[in-house]
Formats: sequence, structure tokens, C-alpha cells
Amino acid sequence: MTEQRRVHERYECVLPVTLRLGDREIQGETRNLSLGGMLIVFAEQVPYGTEGKLRVRLPALKEDSDIPVTIRWATDDALGVQFGSLRALEVWAFNQMFKSK
Repeated sequence: MTEQRRVHERYECVLPVTLRLGDREIQGETRNLSLGGMLIVFAEQVPYGTEGKLRVRLPALKEDSDIPVTIRWATDDALGVQFGSLRALEVWAFNQMFKSK
């Protein structure tokens, strides 16, 4: 079995987030993140493959970002989400965070 490598380096980071799934909102907190996605601790389970919007305030920005995400794995208390399209402004804001890590 070959070992898969991540495309993007992960960084430890704690940020409050809200996952919006239609009319439902789930509050959570990040544990780590990269330009490809995040590990988020949630009190609720969400099935693999679910698509939604993640609202997060990136420290370099003055307003919240709504990022399209897909659930790529789930446990009883955490989710791994993959980002959809990031705007250039969000990529810049993530990179500003990574510089300080």
C-alpha cells in the first residue's frame, strides 16, 4: 500500500465556524486547516459527501467568508471538509495566517 501525501500543508488553528446545510446551522471549531480544507470539531454528525457552506472569520479579513465545502470524512465529534472554490481574497487571508505559524 502506498502512502498518500497531502497536497497542502496543514496548520494548527482554532477558529469558530458555522456549517450551513440548507436551513440547518451547526456551530463548531477548527483544529487544523490548509488551503484544501479543515478539520472541524462538531457536536453533531454529518454524512460523508454532504455539501454545504462554511462561514468563518479569517483573521486578516474584516468580514466573514462563506466557503463551499464537501464532507470528506466524519467521526462522532469531528469532520474533515474539503473546500470548493476559494476566492483570491480568501487564499490571501489563509496565506497570511500560515506565515505566522
